[in-house]
Amino acid sequence: MIGFSRATRLLASASLVALLAACAMTPEPFSPEQLAQAARDDRADMFKGGAPLSGPLTVSDAIARALKYNLDRRAKVMEEGLALGQTQVDRWDMLPKLAANAGFTSRSEPNATVSRDVKTQTTGTSPSYSTDRDNYTADLGLSWNVLDFGLSYFTAKQNADRALIAQERKRKTVHNLVQEVRFAFWRAAAHQELKGEVEKAVAEAKVALDRAKIVERENLKAPAESLRYQKSLLETLRQLTAIQQELSTAEIELAALINAPPGTKLVLTVPGDLQVPAWELELERMEELAFTNNADLREQGYLARISVNDTRKAITRLFPGITFSASRNYDHNSFLMSNHWYEAGAKLSWNLMNLISGPDAISYAETNEEVVKSKRLALRMAVLAQVHVSERQYRNAVSQYQQSDELWRVDRRLYELSAAKTANDAQGMLERVAGSASAIASALRRFQTYAQVEQSYAKMQASIGHDLMPDSVASHDLSSLSAVIAARLEEWGRQAQQASVAALPDTTPSLPDEPGPLAGLGRWFAAGSDGAR
Repeated sequence: MIGFSRATRLLASASLVALLAACAMTPEPFSPEQLAQAARDDRADMFKGGAPLSGPLTVSDAIARALKYNLDRRAKVMEEGLALGQTQVDRWDMLPKLAANAGFTSRSEPNATVSRDVKTQTTGTSPSYSTDRDNYTADLGLSWNVLDFGLSYFTAKQNADRALIAQERKRKTVHNLVQEVRFAFWRAAAHQELKGEVEKAVAEAKVALDRAKIVERENLKAPAESLRYQKSLLETLRQLTAIQQELSTAEIELAALINAPPGTKLVLTVPGDLQVPAWELELERMEELAFTNNADLREQGYLARISVNDTRKAITRLFPGITFSASRNYDHNSFLMSNHWYEAGAKLSWNLMNLISGPDAISYAETNEEVVKSKRLALRMAVLAQVHVSERQYRNAVSQYQQSDELWRVDRRLYELSAAKTANDAQGMLERVAGSASAIASALRRFQTYAQVEQSYAKMQASIGHDLMPDSVASHDLSSLSAVIAARLEEWGRQAQQASVAALPDTTPSLPDEPGPLAGLGRWFAAGSDGAR
């Protein structure tokens, strides 16, 4: 009786605490201090472990940093690891279940009974009981259901395919990341090479505009002529300002891709010649490679296998389940002759409702197979079109770059001629400023079209499933990654199309002695004319 009262009080106390806790549950939004602390912690985690920038970045260095530190790729790598971890968990689901149980019961009164005679129907007058009021039980049992094993087997195969899907999604993330880095790198290179020249040209344009306003106030020229002169200067200034705005975000975009803090000063190693990478594969061969190596198509293939296993699971559920069990038992009851014993058995169970719903489940699973197959065929068509589109975009980008390169050379020579002609002529400042603005705009277009060449080249590689990174590398430090990527880029572009960039005669126009605007472009012009041939 004392044991029962103690258990009753304990149960009542626990119930009261649970009831009070449920009634006291209210929404608790984050406080401003918690939000601020979470922001600080997340910012520290965003850039934690990143190697500091110690020197100029090459294209391979930028790609290596993006592959190692980019947060999107980190998330995909962790998703792949999580999916692979699930396959390790699934192995345990196919093993027998091993369960340990223990229990305690307490009664306020003995579990006493009386007996009745079957023939005379007389009830005995002396009650009896065969169970202690306080009793302990324990058992250790092993059970294995054949039907559950079959279902767990197909589920494990599906999760293994999901792990492979995560791997293909990581490949696709890497492909997209390489495209973005190559495009952003050359835009940032344009910013690095043209920033100083643009600032000098803008300063010279403002000086010329101030002089034009003075000429207008002092009536040194006809008002209409003076206003037309100012309009031309303002148009040139607007063009230079637009170029500044176009280049202002390039470094920020590249820093975000390589997971460097915004505002980080990036110094890029830009080669003197912008060499167009070669592409020798025929479209038929590209189609074959895309159908076997494209990340999206591989993902759809694994999804098709998952849908097939869904059908097999629906069929498996129609069969009865057989459960084999064995256990070691213990009962503290003092009335038992043996408190320890072994037990073994087999049990057959069959959910007959599965026989009724089975045809619908199988039909649904087979329809899902057809849907997945239709999606795969549609995706194959999309990939086929992507191969042709990316190849055409690459050819168009190369053509645009060649035209931009030729236009840049012409504008550069025109600027040099006008600068030499009007070097000591204050009235010719408009022509010099306009010529420098035109040359800068041509240089910007040259970089932009080359960035499009690099991006479209990487897009072609992604469409046919070519991976920039090998399956394994000796070391994952930045220098080793950069070396591997540089070797792979060199291998891809080893047979560069030397004729893709128009060659200039060997007689390059001499540069002005005075370091005016676009002096750096002159050096680039001289280097480009040698390396692009």
